[in-house]
Amino acid sequence: MDESVLAALRKWPNVPAAYGWLALDRRGTWLLQGEPITHPRLIAFINRNYLADDSGGWYFQNGPQKVYLTLAYTPWILHHPREGATCNGLMALRTHTGEQVTSLKGAWVDEQGNLLLETPLGIGLLDDRDLELCSSAFCHPDGTAISPDELGAAIEQLMAGQQVPLGFRLGATITPVSAVCSAAVPRLFGFVQDPKPART
Repeated sequence: MDESVLAALRKWPNVPAAYGWLALDRRGTWLLQGEPITHPRLIAFINRNYLADDSGGWYFQNGPQKVYLTLAYTPWILHHPREGATCNGLMALRTHTGEQVTSLKGAWVDEQGNLLLETPLGIGLLDDRDLELCSSAFCHPDGTAISPDELGAAIEQLMAGQQVPLGFRLGATITPVSAVCSAAVPRLFGFVQDPKPART
């Protein structure tokens, strides 16, 4: 968190939180009242001051005020870094805030074919535009290569809610890929997609 933000919090500790203004879409774009934020310095400021509260609500700490976010899906969006790819997987991914991810705790495919990856930061959705670029990271559980036809069949089975032997390689680690229902993701990973003010 920026020092200027911390100073503002110390000076004005009880500013009411804001809701319904800011959102994060499925490709990692910040939206202000539905419109993409494009100013680089503002994006960087939001990125540095993006946090979660104890109840799983994600917010941007704007000076002394928490601005709660509506999440289109998960609190983190992951991207292929365009560099660091190998012939048998990926060395790293990047979050929508620019942080490097080099390890995973879990991997899932939902009924829509979305790839969800649990990182040390939390659960993230791979940007759909990067699915093809990341296809080389899929493999058999023992690390051997998987053919495009085999991968397509495995993804279809996962989308149908079936469990199949499939791995996703990031760095030196192969993470098993499981099926998950999208509606269950917020509960399973402890976040709130659309925080609301507490009723008084």
